[in-house]
Parts: sequence; structure tokens; C-alpha cells
Amino acid sequence: MLMCRRLLLIAAAITASIEAGSASYHPGISSDYSGYPGFPVYPASTSSETSSGATTTPTTNLENVCRPSEYLCGTGNCVAQDKYCDGENDCGDNSDEPKYCTLCNRTLYGDVGRTYRVEVRRPREDRLPFLCHLNFTAAGSDLGDLVQLTFDTFTVGRFLSFTSEGCPDGYMTIREKGRPATGGQWCGSAWGYTVYYSETPSINLTLYLLRLAEQGSGYNFDFKLSYKFLRRSEAHLRYGNSSMSTWRGELVNGTYCDRVLTKCDTRACRLQSPNYPGVYPRNVTCYYRVEQNRAPPGHRALLAVSQRNSHKIHIKDQVVKYDGSQRILRVWDQCNVVQDYLTVYDGGSTSDKVLVRLCGGDAVPDIVSSHNTMLLEFHTSPYDNPFHPVPLSFLPGFELEVQVLFVDEKSRSFVKENNNCDFYIPSDESSSGVLENPKHSLPPNTTCRYHFQGKPNEIVWLSFVKYYAASADAAASIDVASDCNAKLLIWDGDRTINKLIPMRKNITLMGQFCKDDTPRLCDHSLLRNGSRHARPCSLAESYVSSGRDLTLEHILRQGSALYPISFVLRYEFVHEAVSCNHVFGFASTSSTSSTSSSSSSSSSSTSLLSSLAKAGKFASPKSVFFYGRGGAQNVSCVYRFETEPDHRIELSISRASFGDKGCSSYVDPLVNRWTCDRRIGDSTKFGTAELIVAEYPWQGVELVRDCLCSNVSDRIVLRTLTSNVIEVRFTVTLMNVTQDYRDFYFEGEYRFVALGAESSEQGCSTKLEERRLRGTSGEISLRSPLPRVIPGVAAVEEILTNTEDLTATQCVNEPWLIEPEDARINYLYLRTAGYSITLDNVEECTTLNRIVVYSAANTKDRSVICPEGGVDTARTVDFFSGGWNYSAINTTVAMMQHSRSFVVEFLQREPGFYAVTWMAISKRSSSSSVGPNVFSIMPHEECPYRCPEIQACISSVLWCDGIRHCPSGFDEEETNCSYRFGVTLLYVAVGAGALGIFLILLLATGCLKYCLYRHKARKKKKNVVLNVNHLHVNHTHHNNGLTGSRLSGRYNLATPQEMYLENYGKDSIC
Repeated sequence: MLMCRRLLLIAAAITASIEAGSASYHPGISSDYSGYPGFPVYPASTSSETSSGATTTPTTNLENVCRPSEYLCGTGNCVAQDKYCDGENDCGDNSDEPKYCTLCNRTLYGDVGRTYRVEVRRPREDRLPFLCHLNFTAAGSDLGDLVQLTFDTFTVGRFLSFTSEGCPDGYMTIREKGRPATGGQWCGSAWGYTVYYSETPSINLTLYLLRLAEQGSGYNFDFKLSYKFLRRSEAHLRYGNSSMSTWRGELVNGTYCDRVLTKCDTRACRLQSPNYPGVYPRNVTCYYRVEQNRAPPGHRALLAVSQRNSHKIHIKDQVVKYDGSQRILRVWDQCNVVQDYLTVYDGGSTSDKVLVRLCGGDAVPDIVSSHNTMLLEFHTSPYDNPFHPVPLSFLPGFELEVQVLFVDEKSRSFVKENNNCDFYIPSDESSSGVLENPKHSLPPNTTCRYHFQGKPNEIVWLSFVKYYAASADAAASIDVASDCNAKLLIWDGDRTINKLIPMRKNITLMGQFCKDDTPRLCDHSLLRNGSRHARPCSLAESYVSSGRDLTLEHILRQGSALYPISFVLRYEFVHEAVSCNHVFGFASTSSTSSTSSSSSSSSSSTSLLSSLAKAGKFASPKSVFFYGRGGAQNVSCVYRFETEPDHRIELSISRASFGDKGCSSYVDPLVNRWTCDRRIGDSTKFGTAELIVAEYPWQGVELVRDCLCSNVSDRIVLRTLTSNVIEVRFTVTLMNVTQDYRDFYFEGEYRFVALGAESSEQGCSTKLEERRLRGTSGEISLRSPLPRVIPGVAAVEEILTNTEDLTATQCVNEPWLIEPEDARINYLYLRTAGYSITLDNVEECTTLNRIVVYSAANTKDRSVICPEGGVDTARTVDFFSGGWNYSAINTTVAMMQHSRSFVVEFLQREPGFYAVTWMAISKRSSSSSVGPNVFSIMPHEECPYRCPEIQACISSVLWCDGIRHCPSGFDEEETNCSYRFGVTLLYVAVGAGALGIFLILLLATGCLKYCLYRHKARKKKKNVVLNVNHLHVNHTHHNNGLTGSRLSGRYNLATPQEMYLENYGKDSIC
């Protein structure tokens, strides 16, 4: 009976409150708005109520005296609404504290800038179940636009679970005006700083308590909150500020929090949890769809969300602890404890691939979609405990920044549809380039493969400029026992995973990297800019395939959304760098010739037999590893051409480039061959670049024929080659780090031509080995097919036509090798008519013919002689072997092959007759060298056979043999030869009377046989042959300090032509 009476009194009080509130002014609240289903809005009371609720105190018409945020006292005064029923007599007449008053079922307003407090007292057990509605409305202008609730003390029932029947004893719910009810509940005990910011101007807070805790276990209801009203312009964290306003997207009608964001390339788009930056509602699922429908032509739009500030994101991942333990981002199943998570889809629907599902709190790196749409799903559990630790170090919920990235539609910056993250980089598209990781995030368990596909004879060169793989936190890892999140594999070969295409077996693993391991880095190249060039990446900083294919394989277990993978690498398809030394051979028997002269010190053991064709092309290497950009400072390549002795090689250079080296090529007027004019200063400082053509007529003897060092655009044909072994040397020194085969190169052609096959001129009938002379003395005479008319020579010409010398004299433009009889003790003395010419006095030479004398050890040391045409010429040039003028014999130089030999070459452009004479000489003993004139007076025992004018000893065979060998004819003077004939004349005189006519006939017979013997011996000396190798001649040795005129004045010297005619004259007399 007592219980029924209490219920009737409560009902009467509620009825009086409703009637009093109906006369109040409540702007902005529609009559059909319901704070919670089944319950109407209860505005604040504005009149005094009796303690019983049965009668009301009469009032005057004071409806508009108080503001909506105030309560009208019975005295006519106005007090704040939160003063009503707070246990204090604020009106003075207790009109704000009526009997049986309650804060529930009221609409509360407030002024901006003022904080109000409300406490709902614990109901008595006999009044359970307890239900209380509080409506907070921001009426605009000074009454605010948004509502802020701060829960100072919260104990409502018990909290048991986030997901199922979590609030069995009671709960609190909040409903936004115009939004569907979520059904989410808060319960349990919590304190700290828990704030709720409304999304709309009006919210309904409902408290429901089903049962109180049993006595002795404490109370399970204690509710105190502070509320205030905010202007929209003051909500900077949500809406931005005046300088940069943020756009949260368009709310989808009929939903609580679904939003669509577009045109984020032109405005600051933000994805925010509902009620951000306060606690987010329970039991909601929000979909955020981001779209970018426009992009520049040829580009594709990618969408990225991120948050660099870690305090702006916290999605509850576990029961909140009071010790403020470290916050981290958790992923996937780790978010199932609370079941609050944010899921990011790579596309516009939930059927697209999931990039990541995250919860917890920390900075969020860029999560990038591969399309122009992205969908984010925010899900919260139905039940929660509204605890937020203090001090405030992070905000509940999340805010993500949205960015739009535009990438080239044809680039490899994104994975195209149905490509399974396979990228193909063929050399047909580009021979080099820069490859980066995909600009968008990749879902878990993704394997990306980059297939580098070169052409035949190409290899792949990779250099990682940078590489970064974020390590997964062990506490946030999907599988703590997992070896690594990102694994990089580098395969030497094509690793194609396709059931239709079988994988090649010849594939090897070049490197495997995981966790803290990184591939070889060439990170110093990051220092490269427009004004500075970094050194090239070495092979120790790169990866080079052995064949045309190379594959990079990236295995991502957890994807790359939260654990970014980034790399930048340079790739280049280069030619194989096997060797730049090549051998081109041709033989009529389909095999390369192996002549005795086919060896060269410049050939490398790594030379390749490139061709056996009769004609073809050859060019400089195109592999970057031979040049500065590939790490080489110098390059030297040899192209060797070999054929049979009866063939010659014809070369032509079609185009060439020698970079920026300071050098020029021109045709040397002395010998009519290409030569290089280098500036010594530039060569030393900046290096050289040249193409040298040399031939090897004999083993160890190199004759440099032509040199090119300036760019060639018109075809150059090199026809003046006389050997069957030719080498072309391409040399570049001191290259910088930017130069390669596009700066230094050449292209040429070659042909193997049979002797006389394409020439109307009569060739040289002797072989190279027959033009290799050795002995005590000799003579090489040049007789052209159309000789000049020389007085007194006609009879000799007739004799020569029947001798072996004729073949030799017809070998014009062919080299001759002259060697001493014994290279250990002998030197060579060479003499010819004429005078040495240079570029300064070449105009003085009256003939176009030339005689070129080389030191066989170093043919770069040469002398060009202008031969005199007449036999009465007195000008001569003398040559001595290298080392002749040295007082002490250098045994090292003396033992060098060809160190004392000469190479003589006749260059004939017009008819002429010339001769070069030579003989083997030796030095007197060093003990006798005590003065310059000692040689002429020294004893005969020291040097019985000598030429005093050249201070040399000669062979005894040459002494008094009837041929003048010494320039002055000292070896044939009567005083030196009389002893030979003294005994004979005496014998003839004594026996003349006794023997008579018989002895005269005998003497005549003996003279005839003696002449025939001498004639045969002289021919035999001219045809001695031997093999040769490198030599050195010092041109400062000409005449050994003696000129031709001085020698002839003292010793009556004869020219080689006079000696030639005189010798044949003596033979004819015999």
C-alpha cells in the first residue's frame, strides 16, 4: 500500500513538471525529436512546483524574462539551469529545489564559454529499474553550436565484455539528433578525462540502471558530468581554423557516420572518427569512401591516408590499463579483443583487397591505394567502459589526412589490374632507367617480381641507390615466430611463376636479404646533382647478371601498409664485357695462318677469335664497364688481323669519336701517313684517346703506320700496309665518371686481299724473311721501274738485270730489317746519300721519295731522309746502332732483341735510284780510350782492321776484299793491302826467267778463278736471313758527331752510289 502511494506521488510530480515545461521557450527543438526511442523530450522547468506536485504557485507572465539557459525562480530571478535540483537554495525561496525534484527528463541549454555541472544521484533500490533522460541542446549563436560532455565520475552498473552482454546491470547511451540510434552502451566504473563532443546541436543522454550492487561490494552507480556549449568556429581540431579549414566529406543520408570525400587534390580532406576528438560511439560501422575522378592526361590518381602525429589516433585495442603502457599499432587478429578497428580496402567496396586492419595508437605511415578509390571501414564494439587515462597524451578515435598522388599511367609505379605484382622491364623499351617500389601499399602475403629482360649478348647491371624495409614490432606482428616481414631475393635468371611457362633451370640465387640485412648499396650516388658527379658504382656495390635475364623477388608477409618497403635502383642493359681484344683471321685453307711473325706483345691472352671471314666489320666495345661510367679510368683494346704471307690487309675507318681530348690528326707530309699531334700538357692532365694502326712484319718489330685522335665523320682508307699481321689499338686514358661508349668509339671495316689481285703495280717478289739481312756488310739499292737517267749507269743496269739484286731493288714501300752479325759484340753502321728532313725543311727536298730509317727496338724513333739523286752528291747521313756512343756497355740494353738493328723503308713516289750501305762494326777495348785521337795512332794489335774515320773496328773479311767499306776507303788503300801482294810479285820476278811462258799461263788461270770466287762471295753476303724482335735507336748518334763533309775532306769519302759503281767496275775488270 505504501509502495503504491509513492508511485502516485512520483507520477504527480512528473506530470507537474511536464505541464510547467510546456509553457517554456525552447528554440530549435522540434516536437517530433525523441532523445531515445519511446521517450519524449523533457524541457527544463520554469515555474515552482509544490512538494506534492498537486498544486502550482501562481505566476505572472515572465516567459521571456530568463534566457533559455537559465531557470526562472519563484522570486522572478534567473539562475543557471544546472542550479535546479542541485541541493542548494540558489533562488532564495527554494523554488529551484522542489520536493521530489529530479534532473532527469529535462532539456539543458547553456551559454558559450560557461561550464555547467550535473550530478545524477543514485536511485533507491525500491525505485529500480531507474531510467533517466537528459537532453543537451545548443540553440545557436551565444547558446553554441556543439555540445561537450565531460564525465567527471562514471559508475553505471558493471562492465563484463566488449562484445556480448557487456552491461548486465545498467548502462549509458547517447543519441545524436537526426542520426539513427546505434544501441551502443557504456557501463562500469571509470574516471580520468573522458570527453564527448556532439556531431549535431542536440543530443540525448540516457541512464538506465537495472540493479544495484549488493551491500558490501560498493556502489555501482555514481554519475557526475560537466557540460558546455561550443561554437563551431572554436572546434579547431575537428574543422580546422581560419587559415586552413578541413573537409570531412559529405554525410550519407540515413546513416550515422558514412561519408564520401571527393576532390581531395584541391582541399584538405580529413577522415575522422565520429564525435572526434572525443570518445567515439559504440556499436557503429562507418564507411568512408574517398574518390578522385579527375587526373591529368596520361596520369593515374592514387589515394593516400596517413597520420604523422601519433597522438591523433587511438582505436581501443585492449582493456585500458592505468599505468599508461606504451601505445603501438596492432593489426589483424590483434584487434579482435575489443573489436574496434579500422579496415582499409584497396578499392571502393568491401570485396576489394584489404590493405590493412589496424587498431591501437601510433603514427600511421602512408597507406596508398592502387586505384582512384579507397574505402575505409571503422567498426566499434557494442559495449565499452569510458575510461581515458590522465594526463591527456592522446586523443580517442582517429584523424587521417588524405592526399592524392598522380603517377604516369605507363610507369611501373602501380600494379595494374590482374597483374599479380609482376613487372617486366625489357631492354626494348629503355636501355637504362630508375626503378622504384610501387607507390601504393601492398596487401599481406604479396610477392612482387621484377623481370629484367635483355637482348642477346646483353647483361643486366643493377645498383641499389637506397633500400629500406620497416621492421615489424614484435608486439604488433602477426606471427612473432615469423622470420621476417619483407624478404628480398635476387635471382640470376628469369624466375617466372607461370604454369603455362616452365621455369628455366639455369637460375641461381645472387642474394637473399631479410630483417636488418640490406643488399649492396651504391648510396654515394645520392650525392649526384646537376653540378656534381659522383663516382660510378663499382662491381662490389652492384649486381651484374651472367646472362640476359635478372629477377628481383620481394615477398611481403604483412604487406607494406604499416611496414613500408621502399627502394630505388638504377638498372642498365649493357653489352657483355668478356674481352675487347679480338683476332680476325683468314686463310685460303679455312684456317687461320700461324706465321712466325704473328706474335705481338700487345696481344692479350683473353683475345677472342672473332671471325674467319674474308671481310667484315669491327668496332670499339659498347660495354659500359670498359669506360669511366662503368668504373674504368683507362681502356685499351687490341684488334689483331692475321692472314697468309701472300695476302695483305686493307682497313678503313668509317666513323670515330675521341671525346674532349686535346689532340688532332693530320696526314704527315714526310711519310704520307696519318699522325697525331698531341699537346703534352693536355695529355698529362686530361689523358689521351687514340686509334693506332701498327704492323708486325717480323717477330718483335712493330711499325706504327697511322694514328687517329680526332673525330672521323668521313671514311678513311688505310692502304699502305705491307705486313700480313696488323694490329689496331684503341686506347683512352683518364676518362671521367660520365663518359662511356657514346663519347669514345670507332667503327671500321677490314678486307683480306691477295697480293697483286687488285693492283696494277708490280709487287715485291721477295718474302719478309728474305728482306731480313744479317752479315758483316751489305747494300740495299732502290731501282724504280722507270729509273732516272744517271750518267754512266746504263752498263750497270744491264748487269743488274741478270743478278739477284734486281728483286731487291724492285721492293719499294717495303720494310727491310738489318741485323748485326753478332748482336752481343757487333753494332751496325748504316750510310746513305741525302740529308735528314723534318716538317720545317721538307720544302727543301727536291724529290718526293723518302728513305725512312727506324730503330728496330723502338720504331717510334725514326729518321726521314731526303735522298739525293746524283752520284756526285757529297751529302750523306750516317747511323750507328743504339749504344754505340756509350762509353760503358749496358748489358741490359745489349741483350734486348733488336737493340742494335735497323729497319729501312724506301717510300717511292717518283722514279729514282738510291742505295743504303751497311756493315757490322765493333768497339776497341775500353782501356785504350784515353783521348779522341788515340784510335788513329793505337797499335795494330788492338784493332788491326779498322775504319779510323768512324773510330770502329771491322771484320777481317772486309779488309782488302776489293770493295770500299770504310767511308774513306781506308780498308782498300795500297799501303794496307800491299803485304798481300808482296810475296806474289817477288815470286813472279824470280821465276819469270826460269818458268817463262808456262808460269804466265798459270798466273792467268789463277787470276780468272780468283775473280769468279770473289763474285760469288759478294752475292752470298747479300742474302742472309734471320728472325727479329724489338729494338732501340738513338738518333743523336748520327755520324757519331762527325758530318759527312768533314769525313770526306780528311779521308776522301765516297757516296754509296759511287761505292756501288766502283765495286761493279772492279768485278768487270776481273
